[in-house]
Amino acid sequence: MKLGKVRKLVGLTLAGVMCLSASAFAGETVTAKSSDVNWKLYGRVKVDFNYDTAKFTYYNDFIGAVANDSDWKNDSTNFNPRDTRLGAIVSTDSQDWKTTGRIEIDFYGTTEGDNLIPRMRLGYIDLFYKKTKTDIRIGQDWIPVAQLNPSTVDFGILSAAGNLWWRMPQITVRQNYGNWQILGSVMRRHRSDVGTNVRMPWLLARLQYKGGVLGSDNMVAIGGGYRKDEVTRWLIAGEYKFGFKLADLKFKVKGELWTGKGIGAEFLRYDLDVNSVTGKAIKAYGGWADITCYLTKKISVTAGAGIDNPKDSDMMAGRTVASLNDRQFTKNTIYYVNAWYKLTNHVKLGAEIMRVETERDTITNKGTRYTLSAFYNF
Repeated sequence: MKLGKVRKLVGLTLAGVMCLSASAFAGETVTAKSSDVNWKLYGRVKVDFNYDTAKFTYYNDFIGAVANDSDWKNDSTNFNPRDTRLGAIVSTDSQDWKTTGRIEIDFYGTTEGDNLIPRMRLGYIDLFYKKTKTDIRIGQDWIPVAQLNPSTVDFGILSAAGNLWWRMPQITVRQNYGNWQILGSVMRRHRSDVGTNVRMPWLLARLQYKGGVLGSDNMVAIGGGYRKDEVTRWLIAGEYKFGFKLADLKFKVKGELWTGKGIGAEFLRYDLDVNSVTGKAIKAYGGWADITCYLTKKISVTAGAGIDNPKDSDMMAGRTVASLNDRQFTKNTIYYVNAWYKLTNHVKLGAEIMRVETERDTITNKGTRYTLSAFYNF
């Protein structure tokens, strides 16, 4: 490489870094351009203050279910800044292809294995072929079916209470035909043990219709998946999102319904997929729905509920309530109401009440979480 080209490359790189640094300190979404590469730095700082009337598991900083303990009635407070995030998007645009690389981190996870703090949330390459409107995504992204999430203040977004979600390594192809989109995907949780004898990933498909006769941004979709390992696993999931106006108020309604068998860790349903005593896959159904009302440009209010309901006979066969761990139940339901107030263009303040009811056979434990949240977005 000639000396002149080297100087030009170094100059462009330094200019990009200076632009990123200056904008980041200014609290703005960061964009820069170096040659044909576009850069964007983004993130948020979020701090939650929780008061709990019960011992919630299976995660300390967000809600799953009420603990299966004799002392599950437990008042406590928690100050949690871990949902702070930082991400970067790098893209190039040519005549036929738009290519994107994205990485995003937060401060959840543990210091075990590959889940170090900070942990990688997203890390993928996206290839979009303009002529056919075909999108190919390779890497770790949100699961490609049951794509919607409820509007909760709590980071857990109804984990173990009806919302199927997680971020998984995958190869996903999306093909657009007008208002229709067809999706196919192979997805596999990152192997943590070389001794595992799992050969087949999840095979997933999804059909979506958005806009058109439904109206702008409104959407319905149906998806599903299949996987065969020590048991046969399958999933069918429907989802919807609609916006409408009543008088001067704007509303958004969205939700998901699903049913399946052997649905586990890839969908954040740990220990709910297979009965360890009988070795049989557990059938289940669930879902969630919420409605958000935008009272003003600065104030929004949301109410909703979610339920995860494994089949009792599949879950309890050969087991007692005492033998179930904190992640296992025969039904888990969460009801919630929250509000956000937009203080500035970058800062909003939130409050939420969550009621959790966890059933294990004939025993039901209940608890409530009260949350205040401060959120800075850039």
